[in-house]
Amino acid sequence: MENVKNVIEKVALRGDKCDVTFKEKFTQANFSNEVAKKCDQIVHNDLKEAFKALRPFLITIAEQPEAGLFNLNNIDSEPDERMEKDIMKYIVTGYTVGGSGESEGVTLTGQKILKSGQVLNLNAPFTKYCDDTNPDSYPYASELSIAISRCNYEVTEYLFNEKWGIKQQQLDFDCDVPQEVDMEEKPKKGKKKNSREIKAPVTFDATA
Repeated sequence: MENVKNVIEKVALRGDKCDVTFKEKFTQANFSNEVAKKCDQIVHNDLKEAFKALRPFLITIAEQPEAGLFNLNNIDSEPDERMEKDIMKYIVTGYTVGGSGESEGVTLTGQKILKSGQVLNLNAPFTKYCDDTNPDSYPYASELSIAISRCNYEVTEYLFNEKWGIKQQQLDFDCDVPQEVDMEEKPKKGKKKNSREIKAPVTFDATA
């Protein structure tokens, strides 16, 4: 039987869980199935980190004010503490892969947490991985392609190889505290002494 090739098309994080749409491609039989899964398993931290690495691309493609922080030297690097403070307001929630060959690219979706606490939804335009014909094409397209490949790998591990995260459970400390027990100190064991009853001497009256 032909081995199926699974191609990730759309991924969306739902808190600690994940929704995925992918295609099962059977090359020899020349057909494919589209599968949509709403998964309840907790996502692994590696998948979360792969999504966090997409933030610079969302910021630059959507032309946000922080776009000037990035260049070819740091677009695909882990941000330092100072930069993290500037971009922590951005969250990548999903991506959709489209096209094929030289036309292949991705659409990123995410959110920006405003100072008011409200959420601004961000939908970046479709961005090709390779667009040599356009002089104004996205300058970090190659790095974007690698970042999406990393996400696709982690999603594949999550779907088919059970690479899941661990659900954190809150301990019930009221139940975990041992109850106080009154314990009487038992007498120490030792040799028992023979107890004898001592009687008072009896005086006889000889004149009686």
